Amino acid sequence: MLRELGHAVREGAAESARSYYFSVYNHGFNEAAQTCLGVLSDATEELLARMKSGNLSKQEQALYARLTELTAEMDERLRNLCQEEPTEDALPQPPGA
Repeated sequence: MLRELGHAVREGAAESARSYYFSVYNHGFNEAAQTCLGVLSDATEELLARMKSGNLSKQEQALYARLTELTAEMDERLRNLCQEEPTEDALPQPPGA
């Protein structure tokens, strides 16, 4: 009985550690995703502001259109990744795992 209890406690502690690690990993993923989208959005907004003032060349208009497409595509892909339930082997394992 004591062995079973000890095993259950160890398993519970291991699961708690895994859960914490994956929550930290998810937080890092979200921060990185927001950083990437922010870079694209900043560039897009800068071009949009220049477009409103009428100072955008044809090349810059094409760049604006492409940045807008890339931002939307990246946002969609990141959202799809977040909706998938990650498997344990798909994530980097904590040291000592």
